[in-house]
Amino acid sequence: MTVYIPTLSRYEILKRTIPAWLGQEQRLILVTDPDQYLDHVALRDEMGWTTLVRVVSMPKAARGQGIGYKRHFIVEHADNSGLDAIIIADDDHKPAPGTDTSLLLKEADDDDVLGIGAAIPIYDRFTGGRVSQFDEPILCPGGWGFAVYGLNINNALRVGSYDPLLTVGEDAELWREGVARGIPWRVHCGVRVAAVGKRNSPGGMTARWLSDKARARAERESRALIHERWPEYTSAPDRPFRMAWAKMLDDYIPDWRSRSALHGGSL
Repeated sequence: MTVYIPTLSRYEILKRTIPAWLGQEQRLILVTDPDQYLDHVALRDEMGWTTLVRVVSMPKAARGQGIGYKRHFIVEHADNSGLDAIIIADDDHKPAPGTDTSLLLKEADDDDVLGIGAAIPIYDRFTGGRVSQFDEPILCPGGWGFAVYGLNINNALRVGSYDPLLTVGEDAELWREGVARGIPWRVHCGVRVAAVGKRNSPGGMTARWLSDKARARAERESRALIHERWPEYTSAPDRPFRMAWAKMLDDYIPDWRSRSALHGGSL
């Protein structure tokens, strides 16, 4: 069982998240930028994770590339390693006490699954506490389940994998490509994870750009690409981001509500 963790300049946060992953008895692979590979190896050795954590660097040509490129690399790496299903986890998230993340891999190994995310506390806020009423996989009615998720490698490749050109929104883009082929994303309500630190804390995507202006420009370019592909569902890049999740599901998977536990159905 393998967990890939794409990471960038989050050394202190990794010290808080990786121990929780080690308790899951999963094999961990940190995926780094080329210029941070040796620093992550040093961190691994310093923390005594040498037999449990592997550090993999993207190619030197990947220097400066965004998260879409890194996730695309992960899918290729997993495929070349002969893995049928993997977990991909944000570097600032960890399993909640008592949860079993191997359930994500078990579900992701199904031929009818593209991805299945773990639940995070905010989903209860979205649904009035209904997510906590379930303990099984449910159809995901929107852009959830991207912080930690199981991924079916064959299906990811079949829908085109992650777009390496996207610096934001690459996870939701994979969701859309799956739905367009009749494969809805899922969330496992019985697998819970928690964030470490605050949103947009140092490192991660915020470390990718030298200025807020450069980040805004890169994000606009990604949103323009997404809007060009899905103009009927996504807002134009010069407007606040909106995605018509239900409309897209209606168009491509008309019976999705009968398969959604949140709408009275079941998978």
